[in-house]
Amino acid sequence: MQPITNQTVAIIGAGISGLRCASILLEQGVSCALFDKSRGFGGRTSTRREDNWRFDHGAGYFSGTDPDFLNHIKTLRLWQPIGAQPQEQLYVGSTGNNELAKKIAAAITPYSPETLSIHLGSTITKVTPAKTKGWQLSSNEGETFGPFDLVIITAPPPQALNLIADVESCITQHLSSLQTYCTWALMLVTKGRLAIPDLVRAPNAEISRIVAEHSKPQRQMQQAGSDTDSGFGSQGQYVLQASRAFSKTHSEATQEEITRLMLTELDALHGPIPKILHSQAHRWLHAGIQAPLGKTYLFDRTQGLAAAGDWCTGTTAEDAFISGSNLAKAIIAGG
Repeated sequence: MQPITNQTVAIIGAGISGLRCASILLEQGVSCALFDKSRGFGGRTSTRREDNWRFDHGAGYFSGTDPDFLNHIKTLRLWQPIGAQPQEQLYVGSTGNNELAKKIAAAITPYSPETLSIHLGSTITKVTPAKTKGWQLSSNEGETFGPFDLVIITAPPPQALNLIADVESCITQHLSSLQTYCTWALMLVTKGRLAIPDLVRAPNAEISRIVAEHSKPQRQMQQAGSDTDSGFGSQGQYVLQASRAFSKTHSEATQEEITRLMLTELDALHGPIPKILHSQAHRWLHAGIQAPLGKTYLFDRTQGLAAAGDWCTGTTAEDAFISGSNLAKAIIAGG
């Protein structure tokens, strides 16, 4: 392959792994094009907004041990929830946990359009050989992008495999052996607060975690009038994450069915539940990997294809961050 600074690189996925990989490549003068089907950055670290409520319905908080990752999450707010272990250092965004992705993205967005092009709301459906050399990307919207010398895919393994299923590569072989699992999350707002800690882990076989969103620093959004007038300050805002077993059993259930089932579990654990002001279930189809790859990235230098993500070594934002970092460094070192 030609020197990396002379190559054009496409990165599919604007979550933590894709953003981190892009930031390092751009620092070294590599031209990148970033694609994501969502309208914003973050992947499973995104924050859902509904009226004045905010829910970290994927990654409830951040922690880690990698020095570089710690430097990034320490720009967020330290969260010391009742229910956590005394030695734990947990961090959250004051306006939502998508702040982490936004902070990483802020380092790359100032680059000129000639160096970086960002395509949000663009669903890439296929990666195929270009007519001359390299690769071209096809989108669900009927657009074609490229050619690119190197394509990096940071989507979950089943989605990544679909993009390059017809390509003979060691990457497709590895991806085909990886299986993900789904997870349901329930976003809930109650008129009064439940008598539970801010963080509850594995209260039963059906619920793996309950996070009191209102306990996070600066999450009490101000509505018109005072808290006393609006009652906003006494509201309970929660994200309930279902267990893997529950999610597998009910993987094809409707949002309404999941809401009913999880509220039944919550009522049995900590009822009676105050008046419900809002509830919405969300299924993360590829929430985690059943058995991680065991190395931090995949790179077929000959073909000009690479893959990265939290699924390489685990399920956390730190795993995604390290994967994107290590892949970018390997690309630069071998460029």
